[in-house]
Amino acid sequence: MHSVLAKWLFPAIFVGVAFFLVLFLVQVNQNDASIYADKADIPQAQDLPNIPSKEKWIERFSEHEDEGYFYPVTEIFVEVDLKDPPKKTRIYRLDAGDLDPYQLFCLKEVLKQHKIKYMFEQKKEELKLVIYSKNLKQLENIVKTLKNYAINARIKKIIR
Repeated sequence: MHSVLAKWLFPAIFVGVAFFLVLFLVQVNQNDASIYADKADIPQAQDLPNIPSKEKWIERFSEHEDEGYFYPVTEIFVEVDLKDPPKKTRIYRLDAGDLDPYQLFCLKEVLKQHKIKYMFEQKKEELKLVIYSKNLKQLENIVKTLKNYAINARIKKIIR
């Protein structure tokens, strides 16, 4: 009994799917005679309106007074007072030099712990991690912490 069911199951499913596929295709591809029965409404040559000549078209635009062209961007007016010289500020740069991957990882973790923003500076083959800060004490604390990881960091004073 089981072998007879297995023998006829696949052909029965195949015939059923084929039947529904043929039924679906016949139903989808039926031609509606009413679509082709009406004549298409194609305008005839005598029904076309008069198209104005090129000269009239240009005259119409030349008579139109335009209020002006507005730029699609916002204009910003900036005034810089150069009478007073800018004040010089002291900025300190922490230069960690060339680091191996483990030292770089330790340095990033220390900076993350102190919540300090940093940037990478690459010159030719040398990659440096550079920090600019106005807080000298904070940078000195970081240098002391980095010595625990055998990282030689230096603080340089920059006046701007």
